[in-house]
Amino acid sequence: MSVLGKNWVVKNEDTRKPAFERILQSRLKVDLNEITQFHDPFLFKDMQTVVERIKKAIESGEKIMIFGDYDVDGMTAAAILIHTLKKMNAKVDCTLPNRLEDGYGLSEKFIDRFSEQGVKLIITVDCGISCKKEIEKARNLGMETIITDHHTIPEGVPAQAIAIIHPKRIDCNYPCKDLTGAGVALKLAQALLPEQMDCFLDLASMGTVADLGPLTGENRLIVKRGLEMLANTKWEGLKKIKEISNIQVGTPMSTTDIGFQIAPRLNAAGRIGDPYTALNLLLENDSQEKIKILSDKLDELNKERQDMTANAMEEVEMEIDKNNIPFVLIAHSTQWHVGILGLIAGKLAEKYSRPAIILQDFGDNLVASCRGPEYFDIIDAIANSSEYLISFGGHAQAAGFNIRKGNLEEFKNSILKYSEEKMKNVDIESTLEIDCELQSEEINFDLINEIESLAPFGKENSKPIFLMKNLEPMFIDKVGRDGNHLKFSINNHKVIAFRMGQFADKLREQGKIDLVFQIDRNIWKNKESLQLQALDFSINE
Repeated sequence: MSVLGKNWVVKNEDTRKPAFERILQSRLKVDLNEITQFHDPFLFKDMQTVVERIKKAIESGEKIMIFGDYDVDGMTAAAILIHTLKKMNAKVDCTLPNRLEDGYGLSEKFIDRFSEQGVKLIITVDCGISCKKEIEKARNLGMETIITDHHTIPEGVPAQAIAIIHPKRIDCNYPCKDLTGAGVALKLAQALLPEQMDCFLDLASMGTVADLGPLTGENRLIVKRGLEMLANTKWEGLKKIKEISNIQVGTPMSTTDIGFQIAPRLNAAGRIGDPYTALNLLLENDSQEKIKILSDKLDELNKERQDMTANAMEEVEMEIDKNNIPFVLIAHSTQWHVGILGLIAGKLAEKYSRPAIILQDFGDNLVASCRGPEYFDIIDAIANSSEYLISFGGHAQAAGFNIRKGNLEEFKNSILKYSEEKMKNVDIESTLEIDCELQSEEINFDLINEIESLAPFGKENSKPIFLMKNLEPMFIDKVGRDGNHLKFSINNHKVIAFRMGQFADKLREQGKIDLVFQIDRNIWKNKESLQLQALDFSINE
């Protein structure tokens, strides 16, 4: 039995072929055809209009306001455009909402503020497509708005925007439909300063990975080239983030470095602190004193965020009836910070393979973050019950909404009924897909070289996962700040099992195990070694 309660599915059981051939066969549906050139940004509907309007604003000395989001995708998108416009000598400023005080998106109070500041042109990044009334107000106050976004397009688009750069517009022929906010900002930067676009690829790769953009097509090229630049980034603030993440200068970068080291630190500011802490670090390129202060604060916020999330998860888990798990996991508390709701929902959706809705209770109103497994469209589920909501928005697997407390029970009943209907014929057991089974002697540097040829890894191109059977673990020990992780050895291979420290005693008491893992390359003091990262294991009775 899997210690994590997952159902293992081996996609290729043909043991006659070499391991790498089995990996390729197991992912035939993944499009890994490399594109070698970035698409023409003027394939975007409205791009010519946008470029002309921005150049006009620069020539006439108009004040341009970038309005972004408080997550990594929004911050990096904002940083890309700020750097671009400053290189063009634009009069540019930036505003990010505070998650706790302002919520998501462009609100009317920001429009009033921009009018008072003399702003003439607003450019949204990673948001704006759902802000119809706010953009109408801006137009009435004499300001024009350019939208750059990638989120789900609502029925009523902001017609008062002078241009909308969005890859999923029905009338847009841009080839890559899955760009993130940072990717769309990169294309605008390419249109404005084509010769300098490469300068921003490291920032765009961070936004793409952090926002789970599918790593196919142009996204794949953005991330592949961006990781190469990130290894020796020229941005001083980003250098410092790598330093506090213990990533050495010049070391080859991976999507794992972004997803588990860099992005969480940047996101911590937007989740439980001030998003400008992260944005200013991405923009600061001169003062080492400022860079140190900002980076230290990010590290501190990230540790606080980790503790808050762990405590909240314990509380949520206590509320779940493991013998009667509902189709949708819904929980709320006055104590859970709005900035960690998405993290809790994501962990629950992954663990129980069900959609999860986690809310912070503010008294009369509640704010929710929602996450769903790949088979369930959470934004459709929310839209079906939107009559009970103040506002909502998001993607198929990640969304959010605001609701009055008086409507909460009716909303719960509505979404549970909808979800039961959608999920009644779906196998919702949590599944772990495995590329193929390996023998210990197949794990070597030749195999890791072949695996790395498939990088970058991420959504729609996951890092290969393997199975080995009937193994005897040795030298078992807990590691990490609170002993949360586990390390042991298998047939002279070192194994690390993150967040599995609780199983140390069980591992010591039993005999042999079956292990599900990925293979990592470690470089320490110019010496290379292979390490297995355990994803799950089962005890052989």
